Amino acid sequence: MKKKILVFTVILCIFAVTQAHSFGLGAQFNFYTETGESMMYAPGFSLLISPNRTFHIAANYYIDPGNSSIIGLTLDAVPISFRIAGSAMTLVATPGAWSLNFTLGLGAFFNIKFDELFNFQEEVNVIGGLRVPIGVNFLLGQNFEVFTHVAPSFGVNFVPSLEFSNFFFPVALGARIWFK
Repeated sequence: MKKKILVFTVILCIFAVTQAHSFGLGAQFNFYTETGESMMYAPGFSLLISPNRTFHIAANYYIDPGNSSIIGLTLDAVPISFRIAGSAMTLVATPGAWSLNFTLGLGAFFNIKFDELFNFQEEVNVIGGLRVPIGVNFLLGQNFEVFTHVAPSFGVNFVPSLEFSNFFFPVALGARIWFK
């Protein structure tokens, strides 16, 4: 009997939490720059999942003009968000309600760089580290968001050798739809 009550309580808590928060899906265009001996510029795109307005998960793909590619995953917590301008936002979306907000967070990334497009026979670099997403978002009502951010990042190369990676700056422009 105690197990049934425990399972029922957990299910009820999960359901209550998911109903209290929004869930977002979106996409973004990325531009990746890296410092070092020479600058590298790589355009890319991401698919986004946001379990709530504070946590964001992105699957990333960058195309390096030198025929290499980067796939990666970013996990960001963006707890700081304050309104710069906008109309009054309420819990119920009202026509014409909007908000322009500053955002600041802390995140982690994991990237795999292929010297040739997905060729595992060539040299592969595995990089992980921290990032600081700084940006602005434009909320239109409660359901649509357009955003941009830059995320100064640093990390460690794990493969082919253990060393600090170059400092780099992923820049993103994207949109997200929120479901309640």
